[in-house]
Amino acid sequence: MRKIFYLLIGVSALGYIFQSCDPKDPPTTENTIEITGDITSPTLWTANKVYVINTTDFAIDNTTLTIEAGTVIKFKNNNVATTILGEGRIIANGTSTLPIIFTSYKDDNNGGDTNGDGGNTIPAAGDWTNIDLNGSTGSIFTHCKFLYGGYHNSLPAPTLNLSSGTEATIDNCTFAFNTGGQNGYFYIGALHAESASNATIITNNIFYNNKLPLTIAAEININNSNSFSYNDISNKYNGIFVTGNIDKNTEWTENKVAFVISSDNMNIGIGKKLTLGNNVVLKFGEGSTLNLLSGETSLNNYNGEGVYYTSLKDDELLGDTNGDGAASLPAAADWTGIFIDEWKSTGYADWANILYNDPNPPAK
Repeated sequence: MRKIFYLLIGVSALGYIFQSCDPKDPPTTENTIEITGDITSPTLWTANKVYVINTTDFAIDNTTLTIEAGTVIKFKNNNVATTILGEGRIIANGTSTLPIIFTSYKDDNNGGDTNGDGGNTIPAAGDWTNIDLNGSTGSIFTHCKFLYGGYHNSLPAPTLNLSSGTEATIDNCTFAFNTGGQNGYFYIGALHAESASNATIITNNIFYNNKLPLTIAAEININNSNSFSYNDISNKYNGIFVTGNIDKNTEWTENKVAFVISSDNMNIGIGKKLTLGNNVVLKFGEGSTLNLLSGETSLNNYNGEGVYYTSLKDDELLGDTNGDGAASLPAAADWTGIFIDEWKSTGYADWANILYNDPNPPAK
C-alpha cells in the first residue's frame, strides 16, 4: 500500500474579540473572533459569528470543539491548519439552510469582508492548509462547506485529512475550490480518507471544482449518494481514488465517477466480497492488478449491467479521470489484469468487460 507523508501543522482555539491598532487591519466587530491558542477544554463556537484562525499551531487537544449551524471559520494564511490531538474531536452539525463554512480569510461571500480590503483580494484554492483528524474517533461534519483549502508548500494536499485510522462521519457536505491532486504515484483528495477507518461514513456530499475530490481506503463503503459535479462543473481528476486491500465485505455502488485502483496490487481476501453496483467502473493505473483470492466469488456482480474494468486513460467510460483532457489515450497493456487463483491456465480473467489490460505485456 502506498503512503504519503504530510507536514502536520497544528491548530487550536481560545477565542477573543478581534482587536488592532493598525489602521490597515479590518475593523473590530463583536461578531469576529480571532483564534490564537489551542482548545484544551470543551468549547462551543456559536452561530452567526466569524472565527478567524490566526496561528500556525492550532490543536484541539483531547477535548471537543462543537460548532453551531451557521458558523463561519476562516483561515488567515496558507500556513494555517487544524490538528486533532489524542481523543479530540470536532462536532460540526450544520443544516441545509445554515451550513457551517470552513473557508479562506479572503472569502467575502461567506461571513463578509473579514479582512477589510473591500474586495481587493479574492479567495483561491490553497489559501489555507487543512483540518487533520489525525487518528481520532467520533468527529462529525454534516452540512458543512470546505472551500479554498489544500496548501502544502506548493504540493497537492488535502483540505479534510482523515489520517492514521481516523473514524468520522462526513455527510451532506460540500467540497469546492480545493486543491488535492497527483504527486508522482500518489493521489491526494480534497477529502483524503486513504488511511481512514473502514467504519468512516462518506455520504450525500458534493464535490466540484477541486483538483482531485476524494481518496479512500479500499474497505470504506461508498454508495451512490455523493455527487461529483455542480451546475456542470466537475473536478480535474474526477474519480474516487482507492488504496489498500479488502479484508471485509465491502460495497461500492457509486456510478457517476469511476473508482481508480491506485495501488500496484489490490487483494480481496479469502472469504471476503467486494460488491459492485450496476454501471460501476473500475479504472487501473499502469501495472495495477486486482487479485481475487477466493476466485470469482470475491467480486459480487463482477459482470453486472454496465460494469467495466479499464485503463485510467479511458475517458469514454465516466469521463476524464486522470485529468489530462485528451492528451493520453488508452491502449493494450495499460494495466495488468484481474488475477483469479487457480483459474484456467493463465490465472487471469478474460471477461468481455475487461478493457486495455495485458498480463504479459511486451517489453518496453
